Amino acid sequence: MNMFNTSKVIEIFLKYNISKSKDKSNYEISTLDGITNTSYVVNVDNKKFVLRIPGDNPDVINRISEKHNTSKAQEYGLTLPYLIFDEQTGIKISEFFDIYTYKSYDFQNPKMRNNAFSKLKILHNSDLIFKKNFSPLSVFSDIADISNPIEEESKEVGLKIVKKLNEIGINNNPCHQDLYPGNFVIYKDETFLIDWEYSSMGDPYFDYADLFCQNKFDLDKNLRSEALDEIGIKTNEEKEKFQYFEILSMITWGLWALKRSPNDDDSVMTLNKAIRYSENKKL
Repeated sequence: MNMFNTSKVIEIFLKYNISKSKDKSNYEISTLDGITNTSYVVNVDNKKFVLRIPGDNPDVINRISEKHNTSKAQEYGLTLPYLIFDEQTGIKISEFFDIYTYKSYDFQNPKMRNNAFSKLKILHNSDLIFKKNFSPLSVFSDIADISNPIEEESKEVGLKIVKKLNEIGINNNPCHQDLYPGNFVIYKDETFLIDWEYSSMGDPYFDYADLFCQNKFDLDKNLRSEALDEIGIKTNEEKEKFQYFEILSMITWGLWALKRSPNDDDSVMTLNKAIRYSENKKL
């Protein structure tokens, strides 16, 4: 860790009264892997903490909503607790927990997969009311650069998908909406969801479709079939709605990733895949 970042971490810990030590030698700081945010493990005063400093996201995260939703999820036992959450800056400080972080291949394990599904079902069936934040029904349209042909076409497909979903019917439940594997963790043998930046009221089908897409369930037909059955998506009508949300997930995160890295070939592949799937459905 360079001197600038060390100084910044210490400044933050002093500001929020996590520690009173100004001596750099009293701090052990290491970086955690992350996609958009910068997170550190900070060891000071014989205690370990995790500090999150928000990065520049392509979409605007409503930190007030994130704090509200995170607090509600915490009260419900769905996530691990935080110590400090500054809704103005998005800085969050938590106690360091000795956790296992899910990998994509963990969803091939029936027990781990169903533990994750069970936590999502508790969330979706809860009486929690989340504040409005990120909406996959509109964010793709807001961030698409129509001067780029692939983004323009993806936006057009997304709009058709949303129209179709509105015709089918969209539910309004508390949702996480960012189910890449690292947002599932195990602590003391219990599975939790973390990082509620994109949480909002929405349709649970998007959560599951997002989980399938971000963890490549489509590469294993047996896994996909078993998982659909486990989450209760069985009829042709249910599967059709689910497929529309899968395409929407690909478009949403494909465009989102392009905003972060304009030359990201994986994002272009994802968008082309979404377009191809939409063509198969004759939208």
